[in-house]
Amino acid sequence: MLKTNHIYILFFVIGSLLFFSCKKEPQPEPPAEDLSVSMLQKVNQLRKTGCMCGSTFMPPVAQLQWNKPLELAAQTHATDMYSKNYFDHISPTGSIPSQRAAAAGYTGTYVTENIGKNYTSVDDVMKGWQNSESHCKGMMDPMHTIMGAAVSHKYWVQEFGKE
Repeated sequence: MLKTNHIYILFFVIGSLLFFSCKKEPQPEPPAEDLSVSMLQKVNQLRKTGCMCGSTFMPPVAQLQWNKPLELAAQTHATDMYSKNYFDHISPTGSIPSQRAAAAGYTGTYVTENIGKNYTSVDDVMKGWQNSESHCKGMMDPMHTIMGAAVSHKYWVQEFGKE
């Protein structure tokens, strides 16, 4: 038969193991490959079903393809906003989305951009953009055929274009 002290020690050890094994770790930023898959899937699901953007119904539109130069432009802008502590489509040096996309190797003819700040996941930023009429309409624009996206320290950027 176990002594009372041994029982208390046993409960303490089991409780400690459960506490530490169930402790949630902070969520890191999604790796680029995971972001490209999940962001593209979320945007394409929205485009496939159509949605309300503010008071305007946006009907279903064609699916998008991922574009590496637009991803690079998005990453460059997200990193720049973080490192220079600003939040705008126009950088402190005056660059605009189409210039950043061209500098990243994008050769298409059409560029629009969504930016977001302080979201912790793809689901959260997508919800925020969908709840903003202008951002939602950007994701649903039938002129878009491709996209890229990136995140840097809770600065999120989507770049859309047309090949």
